[in-house]
Amino acid sequence: MNFSDFGIDSASLAGSLETRLAAARHSGFSQVMISATDIVGHPENTDAAVKAIRESGLRVTGLEALRDFEGLTGKMHDYKIDVAKSMLDLCSRIGGRLLLTEASASVHADIDADKIARDLRKLALLALPMGIRIAFKGLSWSRTVKNFAAAAEIVSLANCPNLGLAIDAFDVIAAGVPMGDLDVIFPQQIFLVQLSDFMLQEIQSTEEQNATAAHFRVFPGEGAHSEQIAKFILKLEEIGYFGDYSFDVYNSDYLQMPSGVIADRARRAADWLGESVLRRTLPVPNMERLRRAKSV
Repeated sequence: MNFSDFGIDSASLAGSLETRLAAARHSGFSQVMISATDIVGHPENTDAAVKAIRESGLRVTGLEALRDFEGLTGKMHDYKIDVAKSMLDLCSRIGGRLLLTEASASVHADIDADKIARDLRKLALLALPMGIRIAFKGLSWSRTVKNFAAAAEIVSLANCPNLGLAIDAFDVIAAGVPMGDLDVIFPQQIFLVQLSDFMLQEIQSTEEQNATAAHFRVFPGEGAHSEQIAKFILKLEEIGYFGDYSFDVYNSDYLQMPSGVIADRARRAADWLGESVLRRTLPVPNMERLRRAKSV
């Protein structure tokens, strides 16, 4: 792992798309996760958003997120295919090579594993000629696939080379998933790892988990679960994961702060993970200040 392995999610930052891209770049990041709403919601037009992303100097970690896709039938299925095609086109236009797809929470979704696998295989085959990979993410509140282990079974069943997993540290820690469960995952199946922490020592309900996930995440090293985050990263290293890490921090308070301040916090989180957790050569946050204090 080195710093270029880390990216920041644009949804973690406030301001215009251009402001957020500049903040990420200024803090030293080389990649960024982009939301489809960043593109289609640009005040000028979609072309202007695509141009800003391509000229930012940042690699696109991926595009997020296709939701409630699998397990549907009839016109609902056809509708979601159209949505998927549109998102794949956006992903291609910004130079992205990964589309994040979250497990369905729709009450209309079929929970049959074969049906889910067939739908995801169809999605992956649509993406294949475009050179785009599909990262499928289990969600604890999903109707179809509730965790990464179940998602891995579906991915194996679909058996498509550009279909893999997205694993979110928040979901793992909030649900108390044993780190040993990662031992059953082939590292080649993991296309993306999302990182965040939270302040609560323990989440008491599904409602509290959903609210925390949407509004109160913090960066690794800032929350109450630094030890679990460290174990999570080390376990991924142990099983041989070598892909991207994206800081997936949704925090309503952070959206009221300058984007540069938040991007710098993300940079300190990356430094902490690289030096304190993995003992690499990245600078530890405040190391220079500590060195000066020691020399006085």
